[in-house]
Amino acid sequence: MNVTNKIEILNDHRLKANRGFTLMELMVAVAIVGILATMAMPSFYISRQRSEVAEVLRKADTIREDISDYYNINLSFPSDNHEAGVPEPDLLIGNKFSRIEIEDGAIHITLGNKISTPLRGKILSLRPAIVSGSPKSPIAWLCGADSPVSGMEAIGENKTDLDDAIVPRSCDK
Repeated sequence: MNVTNKIEILNDHRLKANRGFTLMELMVAVAIVGILATMAMPSFYISRQRSEVAEVLRKADTIREDISDYYNINLSFPSDNHEAGVPEPDLLIGNKFSRIEIEDGAIHITLGNKISTPLRGKILSLRPAIVSGSPKSPIAWLCGADSPVSGMEAIGENKTDLDDAIVPRSCDK
């Protein structure tokens, strides 16, 4: 056997050895990618829903300002939308909410329209919190089931029926 034949045999062996991945290796790689994708999807959906709720909160800022102004003038909270000087609940609509209702100072936002399907029809409540015995102290706002700090009291009922993972930790701007 001459040198040329040996080189051809080695080259032929290398070509056979470097053909690519086996079917088993590809199946393992696809399985790993599938497992990683399955783990990432719930986190993505919760993050997306949380950002949609945060967008709704930004839209409610003007309503909170109206209620704060009413409180600063009257030292009490409006009982409904009319008393607060804002449109009726069915007329306060947007891309991510279908109505905003004021009830005894609390704001109840019904999510709807172009929001994620699992959030449609859910309610997010924003409640003012005041310092007990000091009506001139600034108002704080509570999102959902958030409770007031010591020395403050929440005004209005909490009607939030959203998952706690989706409700922002803070209502502050």
